[in-house]
Amino acid sequence: MIKKDSRKNFYIETDVSEIGSDESVRVTLVEEGYTGNPCLRIQIRKHESGKVYMGPEIPIEYAEELIKNIKTLTNK
Repeated sequence: MIKKDSRKNFYIETDVSEIGSDESVRVTLVEEGYTGNPCLRIQIRKHESGKVYMGPEIPIEYAEELIKNIKTLTNK
């Protein structure tokens, strides 16, 4: 489910609690990232505290290639 954060950015979360930590991986579409351009930000959100830990920002133009590479890596 797509949600909006406090800055009105769209994000989705994947609960990864079953692998040991009570947390989710969050991917946020940021209209103006650190470079001033649109990007995808990947973060970890702890369920207990709700704290979100900063992660990498990937320029939006690499999104399709990144998804393709993840699929390739996980299909081995």
